[in-house]
Amino acid sequence: MAAPVDLATAAASGSLNLVQSLVAQGADVNFKSSNGFSPLCNAAFWGYSEIVEYLLRHGANVNQSNSGTLWTACHCAAFQGHGKVLMKLMESKPDLTLKDNRGRTAVDFASALETIWPFFAAEGCKRTPKADLIRLNIVQKVKDYDPSIPQTDLAHFSRPGSAYAMRSQSLRGEGNKNKTYAAQLGDVLAEEDETSQAGKPQDPSFNIWRS
Repeated sequence: MAAPVDLATAAASGSLNLVQSLVAQGADVNFKSSNGFSPLCNAAFWGYSEIVEYLLRHGANVNQSNSGTLWTACHCAAFQGHGKVLMKLMESKPDLTLKDNRGRTAVDFASALETIWPFFAAEGCKRTPKADLIRLNIVQKVKDYDPSIPQTDLAHFSRPGSAYAMRSQSLRGEGNKNKTYAAQLGDVLAEEDETSQAGKPQDPSFNIWRS
């Protein structure tokens, strides 16, 4: 018999029907998985706006943070650049001053992305300067050639000497996390054996802060 699916994993799978079924069976919308991930944060990270909306309507705490990184749903959505998710989250009046385990707010992550910054500007937030984003390890300068960045992304996003790319972040606050690997397993909590990734490029979300 297969092990029961917890709500956080269901939220990461993108199945609204599964999430609804678990909630109907009495699942706690704020119950974290064994690895410290909340259902709302998982849905926000993967960009499932309908699941985010459903969880919020059923009592999910918009300010709840994951264990380890202390990322809230707003941190997750801002890092990934999910505008539809942020629109839903902002309706619940999140505390945008909350910091992760490295002292960074969702506002800091959003400051690196032109596409989602308007959601934060509308809340009266002050944009974090580029120098601070570099200090906070949110963005890094893109070199003319960087083997860790897929060439398709580099060609699409960068202008030599003037582009900054979003640094990849670990969901757990330790080691490396490969989104593609986790998605293939259908589990956002999955973690690769680091030795199996020797010589392979990472799979961060590349977003640009123009100088």
